[in-house]
Amino acid sequence: MNPHRGPRPACPSGGRYGKYLVIPRPPRGMSGRLLFGPWPRRCLLGIMLDITRAGPGSWRLYVDRAGREEELAVPGLWMGRGLAAMGLHPGDAVTERQAELLFGKGRHPNADQIEAALTQAGRDAETVRQATLLGRPVDHIARPLLAVALEFRAAPTVHLLWALGDEQTRATIEDAQTIARNRTIAWIEDAVAQVRWGNGGRHRAAADALVVAVFRQFDNARGAPLLTDHALVSVKVRRPDGKWGNLHSAELFRYAVAAGTLFSLLLMEEITERLGVTWEPREVTAGSRPVWEIAGIPHELISWKSSRRQEIAHYTDGLITWYEAKHGHPPGERARHALARWAAEDTGPDKHTPLPLSVLRHHWRRSTAGLLGSESLLRLAQDAAEETCRPVRSRIDVGLAAVEVTAIVGTMRGEFGRQHLLAEARRYLAATLRGHRHTPGTDEDIVAEALARYCTPAGSAAGTWTADWTVLYPDHSDDSTKAPERWPASASRYQRAQITARIRTDRLRTVRRLPLPPLTTPSDG
Repeated sequence: MNPHRGPRPACPSGGRYGKYLVIPRPPRGMSGRLLFGPWPRRCLLGIMLDITRAGPGSWRLYVDRAGREEELAVPGLWMGRGLAAMGLHPGDAVTERQAELLFGKGRHPNADQIEAALTQAGRDAETVRQATLLGRPVDHIARPLLAVALEFRAAPTVHLLWALGDEQTRATIEDAQTIARNRTIAWIEDAVAQVRWGNGGRHRAAADALVVAVFRQFDNARGAPLLTDHALVSVKVRRPDGKWGNLHSAELFRYAVAAGTLFSLLLMEEITERLGVTWEPREVTAGSRPVWEIAGIPHELISWKSSRRQEIAHYTDGLITWYEAKHGHPPGERARHALARWAAEDTGPDKHTPLPLSVLRHHWRRSTAGLLGSESLLRLAQDAAEETCRPVRSRIDVGLAAVEVTAIVGTMRGEFGRQHLLAEARRYLAATLRGHRHTPGTDEDIVAEALARYCTPAGSAAGTWTADWTVLYPDHSDDSTKAPERWPASASRYQRAQITARIRTDRLRTVRRLPLPPLTTPSDG
């Protein structure tokens, strides 16, 4: 038994939560305060992006060990515009020693070669040591933060099509995920990354480039298909004066959900364009946001692939009941993510022996022969796309989108930041276009319209807003600008947000259809 998980006494016969009682104790590395207070150390951001503060030894989880077959694990690759400052090139393989130096010690990834050259040139030991340091030394810090780990993964039906399709389909989906991942990381470099230095990080500036090591994973701990990209982002970035500082990781965490929704949007577009499929919403948890899946994929296959997910969901149900008994209300979106993380930690299986991708794909096809038969999964998805024939708006009404985005975020959060509007704007584009290309910058236009017309500064903290409900009801008195007095029974916060958004957008459409008042001239009077 894992000593970090605690005992698992059996439930009474007929218990609702299976064979485990709910143990109200947080998993390793997460305190109870973090579950329901500040953002936890590891944030589960839905199905597309997971972000973690990586410790000095985390790089060992990703590096391709010597002695593995070439096909067994894709070697890590360097990417990011900051590689030139370290003498590296995009696409170079990440060696174990390079990962240890940069992500484990905060030193130059080619420190060994630099030290050898300087020593041969007759430099003293201190000069040699200083030449390989990136910023301040971290030897005196017990657990320094040297990297932030991003985990990119697609929806279950994408994994299924990748795992059970032919070689061309597999390669196409891998290319699509690579493009979506790289564009998301590039957006983080351009719009999010900041460097901080000085006492308490009082000096801050936009970081011009990042250094990232990317590793690709093919299956989960139980051998089920799970095409996942792990990106280790070094916290060592250049300051405007050319010296090395540290990445402002809190800003990266703040925009992590927006990055995840961007990855989801881009991946849907790439797969739709290359494979000719369409997308449909699937409700995973009642009353929560749906997951966008490829239409036409049998749900029996999702159940086959998601046995691990079902185990986590089963355990999470018990944690939710414990939460409701303790706090007197259902968990919100943040607390629900933390409870899911708790369940994943407490039910995690032991690691299995890795296998080559060709062996895994052969095993997956044999395992699903009874469910799929001789049908081509891609053909089923393409047929579903042809049968749907759903008209898709190629142009986005920015005004209506801003109203809906503001109503949803305002209802769910009360006070919110720009990053919340940006994430919701990208969800709106994904739901509206369903894989068709969006015009670059549309998400930013929606956010700008929302902030300019439908939001007001909250005042409690800099950079926070609230929805201006009076403006969102332009044709009614103040008494009618409030939310509905009676919500549907047992409506979740997301369902209430959907209702609020529908009311606001319908009202705006009504106002737009009202006839204009007749023009008057001085001669009319």
